[in-house]
Amino acid sequence: MKEVEPVSPTLPLAQVNTLAAQDGQPVHRLLAEEIEDLDKRRFVMRKLDAIEDIIQTSDDLKENKIRLWADRLERHPSTVKDWLAKARQDGLTAIAREVRSDAGRLKGNKRWKHSLQYWTEFILNTYNDGVKAKLGMTRNMTFKQAKAHAELELGLKWDEYPSHDFVYRVLKPIIEAENRKVRNPGQGPGIIIKVINDEGEEEDIVVERSNQVWQIDHTRLDNLLADEGGGLTGSVWITAVIDTWSSCVMGYYLSFDSAGSHEVALALRHAILPKQYGPEYQLQKEWEAGGLPEYIVTDRAKEFKSAHLKHVASALGIKLRRRLYKEQGGTIERLFLALKTEFAALILGFKGGSLQERPDQPEKYACVVFEDYDRKLVRHLVDHHNQHLYPRVANQTLSMRWQAGLPGFKPRMPESERSLDICLMKSTKRRVQERGCVEFRKLIHTASVSRDEEGNWQYDKTANFLKAYEGREVMLLYNPTNIVYILVYSLEKNGQPAEYLGTIRARDWLSERLSWREWEAIKKKIRDEGNAIDESSILAEQRDLYNDSIKQVKTMRGRRRKESTRLTKASPHSDKVVELHPPQAASANPTKSKEVESQVETAAPEPLESAQEQVEVQAKPPLSKSKEVESQVETAAPEPLESAQEQVEVQARPALYVVSNWNEFVEDSW
Repeated sequence: MKEVEPVSPTLPLAQVNTLAAQDGQPVHRLLAEEIEDLDKRRFVMRKLDAIEDIIQTSDDLKENKIRLWADRLERHPSTVKDWLAKARQDGLTAIAREVRSDAGRLKGNKRWKHSLQYWTEFILNTYNDGVKAKLGMTRNMTFKQAKAHAELELGLKWDEYPSHDFVYRVLKPIIEAENRKVRNPGQGPGIIIKVINDEGEEEDIVVERSNQVWQIDHTRLDNLLADEGGGLTGSVWITAVIDTWSSCVMGYYLSFDSAGSHEVALALRHAILPKQYGPEYQLQKEWEAGGLPEYIVTDRAKEFKSAHLKHVASALGIKLRRRLYKEQGGTIERLFLALKTEFAALILGFKGGSLQERPDQPEKYACVVFEDYDRKLVRHLVDHHNQHLYPRVANQTLSMRWQAGLPGFKPRMPESERSLDICLMKSTKRRVQERGCVEFRKLIHTASVSRDEEGNWQYDKTANFLKAYEGREVMLLYNPTNIVYILVYSLEKNGQPAEYLGTIRARDWLSERLSWREWEAIKKKIRDEGNAIDESSILAEQRDLYNDSIKQVKTMRGRRRKESTRLTKASPHSDKVVELHPPQAASANPTKSKEVESQVETAAPEPLESAQEQVEVQAKPPLSKSKEVESQVETAAPEPLESAQEQVEVQARPALYVVSNWNEFVEDSW
């Protein structure tokens, strides 16, 4: 094939076709075939077919032909018209060309207030500094930093600084080198949500207003938190509540433990109630979202099927439903993705959502405590997420859309905050102590305090409503995130429901907030500091007291034995006591004992029973002889007891125990 000379794109279409016809094939077709990417080549060829077909069509049918090719190519008709105008002006080779002549070069804008080099360096430095600080930097985060610098610090307008696309082009080589992949969260639930109820029946919910359908889900945030001492406490779980109609965040709850039905109930309570935050949160907008929803849609996790959550929903008049398809949870999944890329990635201690995203040794950078993290999260949800523009409506933020979608522009609120006490996480029983006090977690709570005119807490005897309940048990309901205030209920009795009595406050805690986890850490710190003190003197004193008491007991017992022996010997009845087996009995008559031993050795072995019978027979003399012995004892002079003892020992086996003092033996044994 003969080589085709380069054709100037500025030649008229007729001249281009004439030069291409000399070789028998149009030049633009040759240029399209040189594209290496197969998908791009196929698309360019279809564009050329479309332009040629439209050019050959009559003027009456040209509009229909443009719309037809726009549907085939999945482009807007105006885009096809732009291609057609470009082909008429520059020729079909301009359509077939793969890249522009100035492609790859960064170009600025003449309306920018600073040079191209200034903005390029700012974008690169911002991104690199964030990466060095182990933050999860992305292109979108870098653009927001550039936008904040231009509008807040330089006072520039939207067209006087680089656009979103320019920042992406600057960072494209770096991002491609790192091979980062961004997950697509899906398209969201749309207007109709397919759900199932507890009976397994399918249902279609048409979302038409705010507070109609709320979605609840939870995830683990990608930050490592620290305690006040600098030690790691791990990452937290967030249970978020979001409105489907406006994508506005209604409420949340943070917990170190994996979320369950109690955490879901606390997040729901926070979403329903009005929200008020102090100046330490540095909020620029108000968190006005609240009210009661009609439906709560969740996934099929076990915590959403619990009896506790069903009881809460039934008490508040809310219908529980579960998503039929996983893809319909895109609204809340986009929130979690935004929390990861726009919030967690900018907090020190960012550990990433996977091993591929995890920075090196993120625990070294963990220095944010739970309270600071909670304040940062509240500001992000109120001043950042809820102020985003709603994508389907122009000039309307998520918060504005929620307000506009309310029936009558007012949310449906519960009768009182007491009706939401069922959502509190924990309940326990306590006995009311003296003066109407209740001990809870080593804290003394009382109702005998009230605020004075200056706002300080002072003792108020008249405010003690627990005085009448001294010695009786009551039910306590509390939120683990703040145990300074506890709700008190009476116990159910005889089928009567519990009655709300009032709120008690921690007597010795001046601050308005104290979480259960903080209080446990404080108590542990007190115990550790107490263990670090030298207590050797205390232990030595306790040891000496014990040892002295043991010695005194032993000495006293010995004295008692000696005294008992002395009194026994000094008693007038001691001479009449017969000692059964004196220690001298065995050696009193050695000749007889030797004869007995020789008889035992020489005698043939007999059964045990016969031997015992023989011993008994030998030990008991005949009846006539015993009478003679008795008469002899009565008439004769008293003989020593040793002879009688020797006679018994000769006739029977020696005793196993020899007792010298019977009183002492009885005292020790009994």
